[in-house]
Amino acid sequence: MPDLGVQFINPLAGNHPVSSDPREVAASAAAGERSWREFPYYEARFGERGRRFGHSDSAWLSLASRHGAEHLRREVLWLGEVLSARGMPQWMLERHLEFLHDALVEAVPERRVAYEKLLSAAKMLRERRLWKLGEDDFRALAAAFAARVGPEWSARLPHMGGLLAAAVADERNGVTRAVASLEEWAADPARFPLHWVDAVHDTIANARERAR
Repeated sequence: MPDLGVQFINPLAGNHPVSSDPREVAASAAAGERSWREFPYYEARFGERGRRFGHSDSAWLSLASRHGAEHLRREVLWLGEVLSARGMPQWMLERHLEFLHDALVEAVPERRVAYEKLLSAAKMLRERRLWKLGEDDFRALAAAFAARVGPEWSARLPHMGGLLAAAVADERNGVTRAVASLEEWAADPARFPLHWVDAVHDTIANARERAR
């Protein structure tokens, strides 16, 4: 069966091919939903349109995993930079690749070897992130943000401190709009209370001080 055009999943996503294997399509959607649950920021900022793009990007990555490891790494780096510049730090893609690997291996176990390349790509993103901002600093910044905004707001948008820190790491890795595209939404006083807005600005400043 020939591979499908992405319009089959998301009419807004252009004209690139995605997997025609219904097991991979279903696994891609499942991985997208897992990412959606992991990061409520997706829904808060991008709504249903973001969900559709999550599913179509997953199906594209599923197909890309059948190519060589270097090809997949190039595609992941390209996608990661595009997403980060639009307000989705590459940490989110890193986690999504792990979720996608798990869902695909469960759905299509005979392609396990091909899907291992997704974990390799996730590791690449993690190494790039931690090269600019170490794990201890990353965790400390995330915890400090959560403490400042309090449990109610942390529950509404968990992982926001980590996203801000990850955006700074992306910025240090050359994604020019990585911080600005997230900050302009996360520090909007029409959307968030003052103590949240202050925590956003301070977390970014602290991350920049700690980043290589």
